[in-house]
Amino acid sequence: MLVRVLVRVLAPVLVGATVLAGPAACGAARPHVVELDPIELKADRSGTQLLVYVRDFSQLVEEAGAKMAAGESAEAARLYDLAVAEFPDRPGVYAVRYNAGLCWLKVGRPDLAADRFADAMQRAAGTRHARDALFLYAEALDAAERPADAARVYRGALDDPGVQASIGGPLGLLDELEATARAGIAFRRAQDSARADEAFKRVERLYQDHRDVQLVAESEWVARALYERGEIYRELFAGIRFKLPIERMKRDLEDKANLFLKAESAYFHGVRLHHRTWSIAAGYEIGNLYQRLIEDIETAEVPDEVTGTLVDEYRDELWNHTEGPAKRALIIYRKNIDLCKQLGEASSDWAARSEAGLRRMEELIETATERRARLIQDRATAAGVAPTPASGNPTTAAPGPLGKGRRRK
Repeated sequence: MLVRVLVRVLAPVLVGATVLAGPAACGAARPHVVELDPIELKADRSGTQLLVYVRDFSQLVEEAGAKMAAGESAEAARLYDLAVAEFPDRPGVYAVRYNAGLCWLKVGRPDLAADRFADAMQRAAGTRHARDALFLYAEALDAAERPADAARVYRGALDDPGVQASIGGPLGLLDELEATARAGIAFRRAQDSARADEAFKRVERLYQDHRDVQLVAESEWVARALYERGEIYRELFAGIRFKLPIERMKRDLEDKANLFLKAESAYFHGVRLHHRTWSIAAGYEIGNLYQRLIEDIETAEVPDEVTGTLVDEYRDELWNHTEGPAKRALIIYRKNIDLCKQLGEASSDWAARSEAGLRRMEELIETATERRARLIQDRATAAGVAPTPASGNPTTAAPGPLGKGRRRK
């Protein structure tokens, strides 16, 4: 409970206390008493420790700001919330609510942060301050595992005239890029692939229409949207596994190939932007697409009638179709490693993943080469003739710059 203590402060002020020299001295000065407003102290037991504070808006906000600057975000949030609870209608409460939201985000309470940013939006309705609060409100909703709600907030800012009026007007070009990309990311997290893809296409259209604007051409959100769009198709691609009967495998292969091409196209567009994070992420994923396709084919179900040494013959026949993509994957991984070095990201996680993918593809190629050499030897032995040497090591192809043109096998 809260305990109120009223303290009456009397501040005596001596007027004319200096003793005048000579006969003009008029004796002791008369005391002048000034009565100040009451100072109200309050005790708050809602936290882990008892907090005694002066019920004064400016002092609470000042102390909260000092805690925030010192990195004591939890205590700062508590003081900001106290200031609003005690003085809900004071001018400047928008900034207090906004800062409280920032502090709650910092301490990992996006649910509480979202409430503060929503209130800040209402208090700043009709101004650009409300726009700042809206973006953080949506970000907090997404962090609170409410991606569908976050996407709805972004879409409102993009397309709803009423929402736009409440945040000071339609979004500018850069804000529109960011809000659209963030909406797509939120839709993807909410498992709404169709709306996510629609949002990412909108980002790409904005980029194409304004690519001569430097800030648009260099925007992180364009590269991020292209990467995320590729991810939509990559996940669908990865969900298809080759299963018998043969007719189903043919349909699976066709569907998988279509998704492969859509994912590859989105990733390649992202690579060409040469963004330090999302372009090298997209470069890795292109190599991973090829690797995943090859591994899925290598592990496809084998018909029941194929047994014994025929299994190797079956796998070798499949390798006739996957040897080209395997070589392509090697080149892509090497190019992406070079791109990481070029962009100063040689020690990044994406560079490490590309190195691991490169080693994995070399192992797959080596295994397939040894299997083919063994089959050639067996055939030659059965026919009583000298074997023909297997093809040379295909891992020595020299890579070129990633994202500057490509050839299809």
